[in-house]
Amino acid sequence: MKTMAEDSPELVSSTHAVLSNDDLLLDILLRLPVVSFHVFKHVCKRWLTIITNPNFTLPHSSFGLILPRQTLEYDFVQLDTINSSIPPSTFTIHFDSSKLVILQSCNGLLLCRSSHDKLYVYNPSLQRFKRIPHCGFMGSVRMAFDPSKSSHYKIVCAGVIHTNEGSHPFIEIHVYSSKTCEWSVCNGRFTLQCFRGVNNGMYWNDAIHWLDTSNKALHFKFCLEHKVIKSIQTPGTLDDGEMVCDQKLFESHGCLLLLRIGCGKMIIYEMSKGDSGWSIKHNVKLDWLMKQFPGRRFCSIHVRCIMIGKKDVDSFLVMEICGKIVRYNIVLDTLCKLCDLKSGHSPACFQFIASVAGV
Repeated sequence: MKTMAEDSPELVSSTHAVLSNDDLLLDILLRLPVVSFHVFKHVCKRWLTIITNPNFTLPHSSFGLILPRQTLEYDFVQLDTINSSIPPSTFTIHFDSSKLVILQSCNGLLLCRSSHDKLYVYNPSLQRFKRIPHCGFMGSVRMAFDPSKSSHYKIVCAGVIHTNEGSHPFIEIHVYSSKTCEWSVCNGRFTLQCFRGVNNGMYWNDAIHWLDTSNKALHFKFCLEHKVIKSIQTPGTLDDGEMVCDQKLFESHGCLLLLRIGCGKMIIYEMSKGDSGWSIKHNVKLDWLMKQFPGRRFCSIHVRCIMIGKKDVDSFLVMEICGKIVRYNIVLDTLCKLCDLKSGHSPACFQFIASVAGV
């Protein structure tokens, strides 16, 4: 067999031209099996840069919602199609003798917990998983992962510590790094009041964010770099004293969003990159929408996710109404059904997009 050095200069030049063309190389990579990308990342730095680019999209991959059932099965609802004839695909997750519960989805990785309180990080796109070592105590766990900044992820575990000195219990925070494969303990003691609602926390802009479930005027964030907790005031009421039916944080395409649902309207706020405050991004009137479901109250709307498009006209909400998952275009004021929900679904929901990230 000839080596590259023995080939003709013309062949060597042509090969170099092909391999030095990023667009052509990307087109070749996208024709290969998904499971091979984890290996291809180690071929050279250039291939690693291409595959780990946040704009890199897996072939034939879809993004969507993972909806848990009470039976520990999960339905995956595609969001990149409006064909309601495509039923949700159902799956379970098995790594050990028990089924696993998804705790969080973060940029293509799933944080899971078994019935034996074992933690796993799982990439469904590559069918790879890793068991996370026990940190020494149980608590609320959240994952932080941004492939545009690092190929490594972190896991935050916040647990209650009771002392024998008669003092009040406090929160201790441990952070696991996939880079070191070790847990570290954060200095300082944190009050219990700050962590009401942390189980619903999400990762954005190098911090874990959550709303205080007892006082939703407060939004907390745990900064991963400085290991400190800050509180941020949420906006005032929808109108003069108008009741808020529901309030929730979302993340979409690099934006942290706060959704408030009142009687007849929804307001979507966006957090500034510097965490300096909230501003209104969309003001959605629900009169037309609720006419499509006569007899239903505004508070019966359950928003599962918000997708912010590159253009405002591409932005939409995914909602559960009357046992149906529907997609509502915010600007065009159009509605389409994605699928019918089967009975036995839990109110939780995980937004997911395919990823080539290692675990």
